[in-house]
Amino acid sequence: MRGIILALAFTLVGKFTYSSKIYLYNYEGLILNGLPEPGLARAGLRLSCKVEISVLSQRNHLLKIRSPQLEEYNGIWPRDPFIRASKLTQMIASYLTKPFKFEYSNGRVGNIYAPEDTPIACINLMRGVLNMFQITTKKSQNAYDLQEAGIGGVCLTRYVIQEDRRNNRVSITKTKDLNNCQDKVVKDIGMTYIRPCPSCPLKEKIVKGTAAFTYKLKYADSGTLITEAVSQQVYQISPFNEPTGVAVTEARQELTLVEVKNEHVSPPEIQLQNFGGLPYRFSPLLLQMPIQLIKTKNPEQRIVETLQQVIQDNQQELHGDAPYKFLELIQLCRVASPDTLESVFKQFSDKFHHRIWLLSGITMAGTIDSLKFLKLRIRNDDFKYIEALLTVSFALHLTKADGHTIAVAADLVTSSRLERIPMLRQIAYLGYASMVNRYCSLASSCPSEALQPLHDLAAEAASKGNEDDIVLALKAIGNAGEPASIKRILKFLPVFSSGASNFPVHIQVEAVMALRQIGLKDSRKVQDILLQIFVDHSLPPEVRMMACVVIFETGPALPLVITMANVILKETNMQVASFVYSHMKALSRIGFPRFYNVSAACNIAIKLLSPRLDRLSYRYSKVIPLGGYYSDYQAGAFGKIFLMNSPRTMFPSALISSWIVNYAGAATSLLEVGVRAEGLTDIIRKQNIPFAEYSTYRKIKEIGKTLLGWRELPSENPVLSAYLKLFGQELAFADINKDLIQQAMKLVTGPADRHTWLKRVIHQIQNGIAGRWVQPLYSGEFRHIVPITVGLPLEYSLYTTALAHATARVDVKLSPSLSGDFRPSQLYESSLQLRADISPSIYFNSVAMMGINTEYFQSSIEIHTKLRVQAPLKFDAKIDMKEKSFKFGTTPCQQETEIAMGRHKAFAVSRNIGEPGTVKKIPVLPEGTGSNILKEHFKSSERTSREGAQREASDILPKKYSYGPEQELHHSAEGKTYTQAICVKVTRFGCQACFYRRARDASVLKNTYFHRLIGEHEAKIVLKPAPTDAAIDKIQLEIQGGSRAASKIIQVVTLESEEEDDSSPDDVVQMKLKKILGIENVFKVGNRTQRHKKGKTQMTEFRVEPNAKYPSSSSSSSADTSSSSSSSSSSSSSPSSSSSSSPSGQKVKNQDAKDKTLEPRNRDESSSSSSKSSSKSSSSSGDSSKSSSSSSGDSSDSSSSSHSSSSSDSGSSSSDSGSSDSTSSSSSSGSKAPRPGSRHQLVREPNSSNSSSSSSSSSSSSDSEYSNRQVTYPKFLGDSKAPDLAVILRAFRNDRKLAGFQLVLYTDLYSTRPRIQVFVSNITGSSRWKICADASIINAHKAAGYLKWGRDCQDYRISSEFVTGRFADHPAMQVKLEWPKVPSRVKSVASWFYTFIPGAAYILGYSEIQQKNPSQQAKLIVALTSPRTCDFVAKLPEVNILAFRLPLSLPVGPSLPASALQPPIWNFFSEAPSAVLEHLKARCSVSQDKITTFNEVQFNYSLPTNCYHILAQDCSPELKFLVMMKNAEESADLKAINIKLGSHDKSTLNKTLLASAANLISEKKGLSLVAPDYGIDKLYFDGRTFKVQVAFWMAGKTCGICGKYDAENKQEFQMPSGYVAKDAVSFGQSWILSEKPCAGACKLQRSLVKLEKTIRLEGEDSKCYPVEPVLRCMKGCSATETTPVTVGFHCLPADSAASLVEGQMKLDQKSEDIQDTVEAHTACSCEELHT
Repeated sequence: MRGIILALAFTLVGKFTYSSKIYLYNYEGLILNGLPEPGLARAGLRLSCKVEISVLSQRNHLLKIRSPQLEEYNGIWPRDPFIRASKLTQMIASYLTKPFKFEYSNGRVGNIYAPEDTPIACINLMRGVLNMFQITTKKSQNAYDLQEAGIGGVCLTRYVIQEDRRNNRVSITKTKDLNNCQDKVVKDIGMTYIRPCPSCPLKEKIVKGTAAFTYKLKYADSGTLITEAVSQQVYQISPFNEPTGVAVTEARQELTLVEVKNEHVSPPEIQLQNFGGLPYRFSPLLLQMPIQLIKTKNPEQRIVETLQQVIQDNQQELHGDAPYKFLELIQLCRVASPDTLESVFKQFSDKFHHRIWLLSGITMAGTIDSLKFLKLRIRNDDFKYIEALLTVSFALHLTKADGHTIAVAADLVTSSRLERIPMLRQIAYLGYASMVNRYCSLASSCPSEALQPLHDLAAEAASKGNEDDIVLALKAIGNAGEPASIKRILKFLPVFSSGASNFPVHIQVEAVMALRQIGLKDSRKVQDILLQIFVDHSLPPEVRMMACVVIFETGPALPLVITMANVILKETNMQVASFVYSHMKALSRIGFPRFYNVSAACNIAIKLLSPRLDRLSYRYSKVIPLGGYYSDYQAGAFGKIFLMNSPRTMFPSALISSWIVNYAGAATSLLEVGVRAEGLTDIIRKQNIPFAEYSTYRKIKEIGKTLLGWRELPSENPVLSAYLKLFGQELAFADINKDLIQQAMKLVTGPADRHTWLKRVIHQIQNGIAGRWVQPLYSGEFRHIVPITVGLPLEYSLYTTALAHATARVDVKLSPSLSGDFRPSQLYESSLQLRADISPSIYFNSVAMMGINTEYFQSSIEIHTKLRVQAPLKFDAKIDMKEKSFKFGTTPCQQETEIAMGRHKAFAVSRNIGEPGTVKKIPVLPEGTGSNILKEHFKSSERTSREGAQREASDILPKKYSYGPEQELHHSAEGKTYTQAICVKVTRFGCQACFYRRARDASVLKNTYFHRLIGEHEAKIVLKPAPTDAAIDKIQLEIQGGSRAASKIIQVVTLESEEEDDSSPDDVVQMKLKKILGIENVFKVGNRTQRHKKGKTQMTEFRVEPNAKYPSSSSSSSADTSSSSSSSSSSSSSPSSSSSSSPSGQKVKNQDAKDKTLEPRNRDESSSSSSKSSSKSSSSSGDSSKSSSSSSGDSSDSSSSSHSSSSSDSGSSSSDSGSSDSTSSSSSSGSKAPRPGSRHQLVREPNSSNSSSSSSSSSSSSDSEYSNRQVTYPKFLGDSKAPDLAVILRAFRNDRKLAGFQLVLYTDLYSTRPRIQVFVSNITGSSRWKICADASIINAHKAAGYLKWGRDCQDYRISSEFVTGRFADHPAMQVKLEWPKVPSRVKSVASWFYTFIPGAAYILGYSEIQQKNPSQQAKLIVALTSPRTCDFVAKLPEVNILAFRLPLSLPVGPSLPASALQPPIWNFFSEAPSAVLEHLKARCSVSQDKITTFNEVQFNYSLPTNCYHILAQDCSPELKFLVMMKNAEESADLKAINIKLGSHDKSTLNKTLLASAANLISEKKGLSLVAPDYGIDKLYFDGRTFKVQVAFWMAGKTCGICGKYDAENKQEFQMPSGYVAKDAVSFGQSWILSEKPCAGACKLQRSLVKLEKTIRLEGEDSKCYPVEPVLRCMKGCSATETTPVTVGFHCLPADSAASLVEGQMKLDQKSEDIQDTVEAHTACSCEELHT
């Protein structure tokens, strides 16, 4: 056996050494693409030929191809045959039949030589043939593994050799693991920003491949001869990671020895070129698109033809082939030269639509020639502004990045043309940086020439101090993401550059963010840099939090994560602590394989941290996780919301939302949106105060310099900034600053002639707009290409194209017409008439492909997805701002209109260049697949033969699918087909919307998601006419506000010719209003003047609640019970029952049997119903309240009556509600008085005498008194007020009948009990469907409302109640909802919603308590636990109690008696926003020696004698105010303050401070100063007590003893230097204002006090020096009072310290070694200075 192996090492195909033999083999290569199941369509290719191999020398061999034949397969496998491709064979044969030379030695194929003009595709086919001869043998092993080179690269290969000694034969089996390759041949396009996971297991990869080779050899005289070689390769893709849901590509090769001939072989006469070795080579040019095959000869003519065809096919609307034509245009632009592009552009530059298509095609071609063309156009200023933005952005992001395109792009971004357009320059630099990222990601090292433009921009911006350019440079460097740029970034980071601390915070944040992409390449170096920033407590919290974000994105190891947790344990800044803890907690829950290590490390780290950090509110910075991961499908999305709060603003300083998508082990940062609001709060205050011009500004600045280490806060230039990232690359960003806002305000208020472009736009609008617009929005490609053993490229690709189309014709008329010098604000006083016919649409097309793609042929499986959305609209509108009216009219549905259409289908496709116009395409899932054999019927032979011809004929006809409104879900006899149609008809408007769906998939074969994807799916939404009894001419929506609202309602009623009764004008108006509102049966009695008859007043009660019930009371004692009945029951439809009869002849007009709900009845009806209800009531005594029947739809809780002798049911009382129900007795004098807000009583003239009641006399008198008071509050606001708003949606019919809906709004906001009523009614015919809503404020702490709907608002009801009070000893508000009856659909939706609540509570960390709650009631309690946080407690039916905290504030304050509130009570609620802001304000107070800071930290501190302290100061650059305090000289109990405010500098408060921005008023025993424009809402001082309240926008901007107003209690004792003092005394003394010797009363100064004693430190004697000064008396003064303070000391060895001069040691910059206590002076005696 060993001899055989040795022989194989030297000879493979015979003894090639210098023999004249020719070895002739039959060769066949086959490729098939499709699903592995039989009976489905596949696409493939077969190459068959004869291969001649002869020996030229010991290493060189000659290969010739004889009789090549190419065959295509496109049919049902294995039923259909291969079809010869004759023209394709002729084209390929001309190249394949030429001689090829190859090197071969020791069983390995070397270089391959071919004629120079041979295409790369043909050479790769020869590589596929020669790959069969690649064998690596070992001398002493028959089974072994190795990494072997092949056509697919160097991959893991296993050999097994077997010998048949009897027959002198040897068999070799070789298998390749194509998933385990050291150097795999692969090409990815469009996937630069997708990061694979090398450590992920094989099961997480969706593409897997393997190959197996079998060789049969026999011994010959000259060596060992291959008689047969067979290879089989399989690549499978499982998009959903399903074991059986796969698509496969099979490649087979067979090489069989046919003949060995003895002929002399001579070397080829033609010159052969070296094309490299055996590994597959890709074409250096851009690859052919796999979804279409076009000829690229004469590209200029083809471009012109394609443009003309695109314009012709898409004149009215987008054609279905428009995306493919656009891709064809892109392909032609890729092969076109710059001269060709220039020539075509000159032809169509003045044609609008041609120009758009052409520029889009050139831009998205992504070649160096297209980029050169665009650069020339930019320099020549041939583009409009929008054109330039779009073309430059798309070109730089889509162009293939290499050394040549980088040079052209660098020349483009540095051109002078871009310097003049800031937005274009910004987009160009960001796009260029992205191109550098793509280029350098493929290269081993990034050349400095590519990064030089970005580095130059950063250096120039830093030298000039241009903050805008600094931000642009940092963002561009971040897009590039190269480690070579780290040195440039460090110049803007405070820890590494001394001057970086002078930059604003947002620039420092941008510098940290610029390291994000770099961290993916050099994580260790970036982690070292950012860790130093993270641990530096002196840096702004925003910078440290962003450093934390970037560190975790680099995938830190466990030691680094634990180090960060250890830093947080000692963290004093709660913003940083909360952010890091929540970030670790979010990462600990992530399930992505890529983040397993980080997740495990964070899970350990949070165990070390305090759980109290988890209970911090959203006032502090947080990381909110979103999304999830599905391990079964190896797919998921993980989102994080970074909420970075700042004490300097009430809004978050930064809000970043980032989404990472993981699929098949690869991840990408799909989308990121960030918003910064650093200076947003400054907008709400005045900005026109010249603070810097005041003399106090300079004085405050000078005072600040006397404080040790004090400096003002950095300025806040940007107000609002935002950025957008896609795939980790920033596309654009914008800053909205104060200047931009001021320019916008001037644009609105100033004359239009100052802005030429605005004047031009308005002029164009007045002249009308008409046109058609088409814009290609996007064309993206994602391609993954690997070679197969046959020598062809296997490609997986996804192409997506989006197009937008719109046609519009708009006519505008303004009345009065605008003059040339008008102001835009005058549009609010004009009347606008608009007539428009617009039809916007968007077309989305996507093709997913798997198969073979070359420039000669394509054979693949394609999944086509199309989505088209359009919204045609023809309307006319009229807007009159002055009259508060709006009209909108449109035509009804006149024809079927497709609004949205989506189609998805899988095809087997074959194309070849020999037949460019012919595409062989059949569905992958043919008709008849998956038919159920159980449904088949036996047929006789005669019947089968007779029906055969008929079936064949019918199969030829195309089967069209037509949708019908009555189609149901069904299974076809030939396959699993689903069809569905759902229509929603709105007959009153003559229109219906229908949803159609049709699906046929391969799930009958295997129930996987992938098989469901294979087949045909179609869905669409269609608007079409609905049958009506009368034609509809127009649909109109009219909105009228103000005083004319009532007239619009009356006009609608007047359309119907109805007979009206003789009534007064007021009665007519009210009757019409009630008629159109449909509430004549709800509010039957109007609010008229009280009339007395026979000394008695008849009261008729009406209830506001939807569960109004009117049971009669019997004369005997019985329980009051509220129950419901049907509409036919007369007892429940009466508002009150009387036992006496009415006068004869008294009737109610227009009384209908259906309208008896609230109408008084005549004598007979009243008498009979009274007796019936009386007996019914006595028989049902003690029963609880029931649910309502179908007529009324209401049920109510019974409420007890204190005035009735009957016992009450206390089972389901709602007596605490302001709108609760109460029962009514039969007599008005004995009726129970309703509670405030529960119902209103209207007075009318009695029809009969009152019957006696069983109530007490005291009850009667109190009720009548209350009734007289309640008479001024009508139940129906329309009885006393006109409507405030009317909204009418109606259809104009030919028969003049009403059809539509109407909404009417009544408000009474300025009474003692504000109220709002809304009525929605169906004005179509005799419909009685209505919606009634009522909301009222009962008192200062209670509001109630209800919503009723259904027939006369009686079918369904929901009531609500809002009450303020206390919860767990915190101010709180309770919201209670009750729904006695709601539709079943609402219940099912609510039940479905309840299922998600427990899971959401668990994920979000909400607390949960098991408790059974009422089934028809819900409560929400909001408690104000702190001025800035609220606790929410929700009690839902069948759901547990949930408690969680949100960063909100409630407008609740001290309870006030009702008598103290002045009407209207509505002011209490309208002032809620100001009450919220009031809670955001901070207060500081000083009383004797007790000080309470803005952050509510209390401490005791005694002020030293005669020395001013900085109590509160504005530390922002504006320096708006300064408040100082000292002990008064005349008394030790009194204090003196000094205020510097604006232009005032006073040592005491007096009347001279009265100014436009400051008011001084007397209050109690002192004075109050109010200066809101300066940040002081109120300052009070009476000599002993000092209180100051600053505005909420001063948060984080104050300093002094009162603190920073930043909620950082651990940093409350922050000294002017920024360091935190060790105790309150050191803190207070650090804010003492030093004065010059002999010039001021303060005789204290700061000095360094040396520690006299020797300290034994680290085993040696040391001398210690203070690192911070303490207060000492001036020279010549002696201390009379002292206090101990703790001071830090820096120690040196005693020997070395003796030679140092203390003044040269810079002790304040030294480290602190020990702490000790020294005496600080607080009072001095300086008598000797006065002598």
